[in-house]
Amino acid sequence: MERAKTKTIRLEPRLQQVADYVPPGAKLGDIGTDHAYLPLYLVERGLIRKAVAVDVHPGPYQFAAAMVRERGFQELIDVRLGDGLRVVQPGEADVLSLAGMGGSTILAILLAGPEVLKAVSRLIVQPQGAEGKVREALSRLGWKLWDERLVEEEQRLYSVIVFQRDQGLAYEEIRQEGKQWRRRLKLPPELEAESVAVAQILEGIIWRCGPLILKRADEKLFKVIQARIKQLNAQAQGIALAQDPRLIPRAKEVRLETELWRAINNKQ
Repeated sequence: MERAKTKTIRLEPRLQQVADYVPPGAKLGDIGTDHAYLPLYLVERGLIRKAVAVDVHPGPYQFAAAMVRERGFQELIDVRLGDGLRVVQPGEADVLSLAGMGGSTILAILLAGPEVLKAVSRLIVQPQGAEGKVREALSRLGWKLWDERLVEEEQRLYSVIVFQRDQGLAYEEIRQEGKQWRRRLKLPPELEAESVAVAQILEGIIWRCGPLILKRADEKLFKVIQARIKQLNAQAQGIALAQDPRLIPRAKEVRLETELWRAINNKQ
């Protein structure tokens, strides 16, 4: 089939990182494909065998279908209108990408397609919030955290997270990261005295930020830490202004989490 001469697809940093995580020769299921830029980019370069591109919204679906037709890739990219994995058949995809949607939405989509997931060996997710919830829920389901990176785009930071069936950190291994960080940080006596609370909050930080992102410790992590400390300081000020005795436990949590983020930041 002769393909139209059009400009090669270029990806913004967030989708480029997702593309970099797609293994060569994959059968990709791109859920929430929007304009189908990701599968088009990969197919144009011969990096994947085929793709199913799904979007629940008629507008993006129609745009994506037109883009695929314009480039003559109808035989390699099947664009579908529908609700997540409900329009994907088992075996059609061995890699799934879900980018640019809320973390709770990502989990709902994956949980609704257990038969499709049986043939999937890799999940590439880019949640817009609730990253910790995504990490913990998928790890509990037996997926292993294989890699993750922070990506900056238009002055915003995003987490791109990869899970695999057979390689990476399992649920209990991620939980152990909290204990390792506690030893690494060498906390002052006043924090060590809050042993149980510190352990719980530190584990929450590991899920929220990502153990591999914390280990990588690049300049983008510094920005994440500073933003979180700023949020916590604002919460502390609000609690102080409220003068509500019922908020005393929360004030303690905020103080401890702030100190732990500072300790992690100083360790980078």
